[in-house]
Amino acid sequence: MNLYANLLLRYRAASGRGRSIGLFFASSLLSRGIGTVCQLLQVPVALKYLGSEGFGLWMSLAGVGYFITFADFGLGQSVQNRLSAAFAKRRPGEQQDLFVNAAVFLTVLGSLVFAGGSLALRHIDLTRIFKIVDPEVQRTAPEAVRAMLVIICLNFPLGLGQRLAYSRQKGWLHNLSQAGAGVVSLLAITAVARAGGGLVATILAGQLPIAGANLVLLLVQFVQLGWIRRLRLRLRTRTMKKLLHLSGFFALQQLLTVVLFGLPQIVISTNFGLSAATQFNLAQRLFSVFAIVQNAFLLPLWPAYADAAANNDYPWMQKTLIRSIKATVLLSIVPMVGLTLLSRPVFHLWVGQDHELPAMSLTWLLCAWNCAVFIQQPFGSLLAGISEVRAATVYAAIGTVASITLMYFLSAHFGPQGVVASLILGFVPFPLAGTVLQTISVFHQSRSSVSPKANEPILNKAC
Repeated sequence: MNLYANLLLRYRAASGRGRSIGLFFASSLLSRGIGTVCQLLQVPVALKYLGSEGFGLWMSLAGVGYFITFADFGLGQSVQNRLSAAFAKRRPGEQQDLFVNAAVFLTVLGSLVFAGGSLALRHIDLTRIFKIVDPEVQRTAPEAVRAMLVIICLNFPLGLGQRLAYSRQKGWLHNLSQAGAGVVSLLAITAVARAGGGLVATILAGQLPIAGANLVLLLVQFVQLGWIRRLRLRLRTRTMKKLLHLSGFFALQQLLTVVLFGLPQIVISTNFGLSAATQFNLAQRLFSVFAIVQNAFLLPLWPAYADAAANNDYPWMQKTLIRSIKATVLLSIVPMVGLTLLSRPVFHLWVGQDHELPAMSLTWLLCAWNCAVFIQQPFGSLLAGISEVRAATVYAAIGTVASITLMYFLSAHFGPQGVVASLILGFVPFPLAGTVLQTISVFHQSRSSVSPKANEPILNKAC
C-alpha cells in the first residue's frame, strides 16, 4: 500500500474530531510553508529597498500592532471558545448572536482606536522616539504610522473570520486564505520596490492583502452557513456580558503576548536605534520558522480541546497533549538549536554581507527564549481551549511584571542581549512553570470527579 492510500485509509477511519485536526494540520503545513518562504523572501527585497532604518521602522510599527490588538480585551479568543461550544451543541441562534455582538463591538472599538491613535499622532515626535537619521524616513514616518493604524483597526472585526473558522473546526479555510495573502504580499512588495513606491506603499503592499484575505474568509463562511440572507442583527446585553466576562482573562493573557513579541522590538529601537532593531528582527525571524511549524499542529487542537471538554473526553486530551509535546521537541526545538549553530553563514546567504548581522550572543539568547516559549505552548493551548485560564492569567501577570522590571535594568548594562535575557528570566519561573502545574491540576480534578454534576464540562464551569 502506498503512502497516499495509507493516509487516506487513516483519514477515513478517524473520528470527526480527528479528521478536522488532520485536515487543519495538513493545510497548516502547506500554507505556513508558503507563508514562511514569502516572508523570508520579503526581507532582502524590503531591506535592500527601504534601507536599515526604513525596514526597522516597519518592523517596529508591527510591534506596536501587538499592543493595539491587546485593546480588543481578549474578545476574539472568548468568542472563539463560545462559538466552539455553540457549534458542538448545534445551536444556530446562539452562533449568530455571538458573532453579531462580537462584530459590532470590535467595529466600534476599532473606530475608537483609530480616532485616538490619529489624534495622538499629531503630538508625537517620531524622529526623536525612533532616533531616525534618514531624512526620507523622517518625512514619511507619520504617514507610515497612519497606514499601519488603518490596517490594524480594520482587522479588529475582519479577524473574526479566523475565529469563526476555528470554532467550526475548519481552520484549513483560514490557512488557505493566509497562504494566498502571503503570495500576494510578496508580489506586491516586489512591485512597489521596483516602481519606487516608498515606505508607505511598501507597508500597504505587505499588510493590505492580509485584511483582504480576512474579508474573503468571512464572506465564504457566510455563504456556507447561509448567513448572507438570514443573519439576525440582534444586539443582546446578556450575550455581550458573557463574552466580556471570559474575555477579561484572555485579555490579561494577551498582555504577556504583547511583552513577549512587541515590547522587545520597541525597547531596542527606541534605546539603541533602528539598526539594532533590524538585527534583533533578523534573528527572531529566523527562529519564527519553527514557531510556524509548531503552530501548524497546535492551532487545530484549540477548538478540538473545546469539543473534547464539552464531551468530558479527558483521556483523549491527555494523550493529545503528550503527543504535541513530543512533536514540539522533535520538529521545533531540536532543529532550531541546529540552525543556531549555522546561523552566521545562513544570515550571509539570506541578506548578504552588506548589513550588520546579529551578535552570536543575541542569537543564542533568542534561541533559548524561543525554546522556553515552545515548551509552554502545548500546555497553554490546552488550558486556553477549555477556558481554564484564571490561574494561568495570574502566572502570566507575574511573569510580565518580572520581565518588564528586569528589562529596565538589564538593557542598560547589556544592551539588546539584556532585553532578551529579561524575557527568559521572567517567563520560565512563572508562565512556563505555572501552566505546567495548572495542566496537571486539571487532569487530577477530572480523574477525581465522579458525580454527574462534578463531571460538568470545564468549558461550562469556566464560562
